[in-house]
Amino acid sequence: MSSISTDEYIYFENKLYLPILIKILEKDLETIIKHPFKLTRPYIAKVESALSNIRTELKKTDVYITRYNMRLVKGKTNEDYTEYTFIKSGHEEYRKYTRNQLREKTEELMCTYITM
Repeated sequence: MSSISTDEYIYFENKLYLPILIKILEKDLETIIKHPFKLTRPYIAKVESALSNIRTELKKTDVYITRYNMRLVKGKTNEDYTEYTFIKSGHEEYRKYTRNQLREKTEELMCTYITM
């Protein structure tokens, strides 16, 4: 039986996905700024708002993870998957995420934050 609760998995996954999402949206923002759009301000405002919300959520996640002695460690990476170790109070759990899983969940989160 795992010593990591379902609620704690949410924080581990936030710690995993939110930095990825920030990188993607920052690159998208650069692209929007560099390329000519007829109306760039609405796109820029939407992406900046999403980034602000994501950073706020990541900060809350970092506080929780620190407070409850949790750590996320990126392990082996190959063409098919990336391995992560979830550590909580000395207990370790290993999980593998395929590229497709990472992409799909990141895309799902992006839709959530963009529509906020």
